[in-house]
Amino acid sequence: MNYESRRVTISFLAVQELCELFNLPQDVPTQAISSCIEKLVFQQCNLQAASKVEAVQVQSTQPNKLALSAMASSFKGAA
Repeated sequence: MNYESRRVTISFLAVQELCELFNLPQDVPTQAISSCIEKLVFQQCNLQAASKVEAVQVQSTQPNKLALSAMASSFKGAA
């Protein structure tokens, strides 16, 4: 995987919200703020990946209704 560095400007209100979210004082160094943002990004990516895996698992456990009805029809014809 290729990772690129990006420079992001966020508002003071966003910094306040971030500090509240992670229980940080508002005068933390910018490195701490950027690490909190990285953590949020990776958490969101993990949540999205987990929801995609769950969706695939749900789809794979659903019965094939057309195949079941065809099997039932063939049983009716055999009886």
